Amino acid sequence: MKDFLTINFDPTQCRAELDRFHEMLMSKQELSEKEISSLFRSSQQLTAFIGSSFPNIGPANRLAYEFQVFGNHAADIVVGNFERKCFCAIELEDAQPNSIFNKLERKATTEWGRRLEHGFGQLVDWFFSFDDHRSYSEFTKRFGFGHVQFYGMLLIGRSAFVGEYDKTRLRWRSDRVTVNTHQVNCRTYDQLYEDLSNDWRLLSSQASPP
Repeated sequence: MKDFLTINFDPTQCRAELDRFHEMLMSKQELSEKEISSLFRSSQQLTAFIGSSFPNIGPANRLAYEFQVFGNHAADIVVGNFERKCFCAIELEDAQPNSIFNKLERKATTEWGRRLEHGFGQLVDWFFSFDDHRSYSEFTKRFGFGHVQFYGMLLIGRSAFVGEYDKTRLRWRSDRVTVNTHQVNCRTYDQLYEDLSNDWRLLSSQASPP
């Protein structure tokens, strides 16, 4: 998809899609990338609401799946706020026991999983391509004039597969590791559901009359 869809946020539909996301998470622990991708593709409101994880996006008003990133790269999902010139590129990976960390024989500390490093590498390539094409007319056509801010998000794995110490490592990586100043947020699918549910409740309470 070369062009963005324009999304008008519907909190009721978003809640229904959040519930469907929760049902999938509760149905089994291990999830394939195909299953996850299929859910988000059929849940535009849920996907756009991922933008609420970033202060300058909120519920996104632009959404694209398999977004062509200037060349041979395709981002699984891109959400953004066109007026605020802020976008997030999202990489989806599977949810297997070794997606985030691998346990090695004769070593107490786990190592970063291949799927996580693969997904992070994808984001590096996307950011390189975005920055390399900022002066192109096609970039302006897609993202608008002026400075455009990009975030990255890597969605991968299940919280139950990650020990407490490794959860701290994952949070540290999200907080401290950037790609040319672009923040890359790494979350499990369980974390994403919990965060979006909290954001939805907050947004609903603000919209409700006293």
